[in-house]
Amino acid sequence: MTKRRVYPIKGYSEEMVSVAFAKTSRSPESFDKIISELDLESTKKFHETWVLKFGHGSVAEHASLHIAAENISRLSVECIEGNRLGAYTEKSTRYQELDKEHVYYPKEFKGTKYEDSYKETINLLFSTYDSILAGMVEYYRKSTPKKEEDSEKKYEANLKLMALDNARFLLPNATLANVGITFNSRTLMHALRKMLSSPLAEVREIAKEMEKASREVLPTLTGEPKPSEYLEETGIQFHSELWDQRSPFEKKVELVAYEKDALEKIVASFLYKYSDLSFQDAESRSKKMNQEERKSTIQKALEKLSKEPPMREFEHAYYTFDLVMDQGAYAEFKRHRMLTLTTQNPTVHLGHHTPEDIKKAGLESEYTAALEKATEAFKDMEQDFPYAAGYVSTNAHYRRCLATLNLRELNHFIRLRSTPWAHFTIREIAKGMLEEIQKVHPDLTFWIESRS
Repeated sequence: MTKRRVYPIKGYSEEMVSVAFAKTSRSPESFDKIISELDLESTKKFHETWVLKFGHGSVAEHASLHIAAENISRLSVECIEGNRLGAYTEKSTRYQELDKEHVYYPKEFKGTKYEDSYKETINLLFSTYDSILAGMVEYYRKSTPKKEEDSEKKYEANLKLMALDNARFLLPNATLANVGITFNSRTLMHALRKMLSSPLAEVREIAKEMEKASREVLPTLTGEPKPSEYLEETGIQFHSELWDQRSPFEKKVELVAYEKDALEKIVASFLYKYSDLSFQDAESRSKKMNQEERKSTIQKALEKLSKEPPMREFEHAYYTFDLVMDQGAYAEFKRHRMLTLTTQNPTVHLGHHTPEDIKKAGLESEYTAALEKATEAFKDMEQDFPYAAGYVSTNAHYRRCLATLNLRELNHFIRLRSTPWAHFTIREIAKGMLEEIQKVHPDLTFWIESRS
């Protein structure tokens, strides 16, 4: 009788591990026996043959690496994090005070008529950020009494956090960030191709630096990433035709498409899962149920639910939203990668958000003046540099994105981003999405609760 074994593979390079796992498809030997017979040369030859030559990319998914990228603009962070299958943790604008020493100056503007305007805009945004931050601390000190159980240090820290949540709207996309990245080799190759195809010089430079860094860990798996002509030329063609086409918005959250029979479909998926029915027969039974019977089935599927996510059968219903949110909220929204996301470029043409507390503190005119300067600079720069102009767009400026999510992911997003700890503008988006889906499917979404 063979003995079950579950054990870690330690002391070998990521590339060797990926080869050992790949070889198990044709070798009867144990993993530790397979890997013990590998060396650097045989590993390299395997990858060159099966991954690079024949395109067996799944092999590359077993080799992972961690890359630290520091002092890169938030515009470039957005490009990196646009790769759905990576893991990311970045420097927060909610918990750290920032300054104008940590700003990216694009090569696109160097030596042009925009260089001075760019510097002036950045300086004004950060001087206003400092002023608003100090003003909001004083406002909250007067309006927020200290709790008896809080120390003076904790009280001051809480005042600072509340102030940062408001001042951060003034930060431009040029603000530097640090981001920790975890990719498998296959995702890395895809990310590098996308980054090398970017219209931004900074992103292309970072891609080359990431490739160099990755070769220290994965010398053969990365291959030779090259720009994608498809991405480059398609983007240029569409943007040149449509860059000045725009429309105002009336709603920040609009449900633009959904499956009208989602309730019947999800009920059918549970009937399918726990029987031997074909889906066609399960769906037929679901459609013959009355509304209360279908709702009862959904309740049965949820009654034992605690902190874990609901079953994957809830993924069979999809909803598409046209969303307008400030850049700061978008930075958090894009981290939810279990969705299909189509995002418009950063802009100033949709206006900007002004927090209510900034108005109450009497700081609105100073705040608005800085954002108007950034808006004017963007409009001037975009005539010649439509992509690099995005560096002066701020966390306050609105932008659009089209998001398609399944019901299970909607549950996760709404519950996480509607808590009191979530930033107030993304709470507004989460609450709006919940209201939209409850209008069309109240018997399917009654269990998702906003916590704002």
